[in-house]
Amino acid sequence: MKALVYHGRNDLRYEDFAEPGRLAEGEVRIRVRASGLCHTDFNEIRNGPLYVSATPHARTGRSIPLVLGHEFSGDVLETGPGVTGIRSGDRVAVNAIDACRNCFFCRRSLYALCPSAAYIGFGRDGGYAEMAVVPAQCCYPLPAQVSYRAGSLVEPLSVALHAVHNTGLEIGSRVAVIGAGTLGLCTLQCLFATGSREVHVLETSATKRRRAADFGATSVWDPVQQDPADGLRSAGGEIGVDAVFECAGAAPALDMAFRIARPAAVVCIVAIYPGPFEFNWNGVLAAEQRVVTSLAYGDEYPAVIAMLADGRLKADALVTEVLPLSAACKRLLNFEELGRESVKAQIEL
Repeated sequence: MKALVYHGRNDLRYEDFAEPGRLAEGEVRIRVRASGLCHTDFNEIRNGPLYVSATPHARTGRSIPLVLGHEFSGDVLETGPGVTGIRSGDRVAVNAIDACRNCFFCRRSLYALCPSAAYIGFGRDGGYAEMAVVPAQCCYPLPAQVSYRAGSLVEPLSVALHAVHNTGLEIGSRVAVIGAGTLGLCTLQCLFATGSREVHVLETSATKRRRAADFGATSVWDPVQQDPADGLRSAGGEIGVDAVFECAGAAPALDMAFRIARPAAVVCIVAIYPGPFEFNWNGVLAAEQRVVTSLAYGDEYPAVIAMLADGRLKADALVTEVLPLSAACKRLLNFEELGRESVKAQIEL
């Protein structure tokens, strides 16, 4: 089969890759239909191996060379021994965390913290391929009204919904989101879907600001051209927003998050930063602001799929570029060019 195979730093190849063989206990074979290009994969290609297993993963035995791709959907072609609840012919979205489901963290639905977890696309072969073999426990059926394209976006939407859940926001909250890439736009939607009254978006890209407005942002700010700290206060006559979701992954964005948050507000760090940096925590302490971090997701897939089905979440409109598998390798190797104007690119087979 054809696949995008990671061989090491700056070495991603579109090539023939051995089709997954006989299914093990609890596995299913999927014909991939849609697979999202993610900045995490670009970071892996440019700076890795970071998360991809350079030596055989303890859970899966897989290591480089390995098929990337952790946001995908498709059709179940075959089920292995012991599989129940999933049948051949089912349309499914794939949860990328292959966790043990038995440890301290898994019993609390904190699958991302499972010590033995293997992330699909990092610790076992992923969805940048014509086919993939994954654990049945990672597959969630898609109703007819949810497209394959939307099914591949259940993953980033679940990241966003998990972040919202982690903050424990009250209904009617005033919130800001920093960054209007895929993660920021997913968070914007999840906030409205769970009852936030206002969601203000800060973004330096004019294209992405327009996208945020299209998705219903209460206001959209360019923090380079206008300091939103005073503006957000005067716009609502209040002393700052109740929560800020940092989805940009840059040191200035984190500083801005605390500046626009009111005293005793919560700042949720959702983005991954490229490296360590200095930060003055004294102002955070003086304002008794809370810091929450959020990694991946737990049991959010069913809720996201339900909200896609009833229209509370919109996924298809997030996609700005569709590529065949053969063209995606070049795109991933030049992801900065993609990021200037596109919000989300996707492979569709």
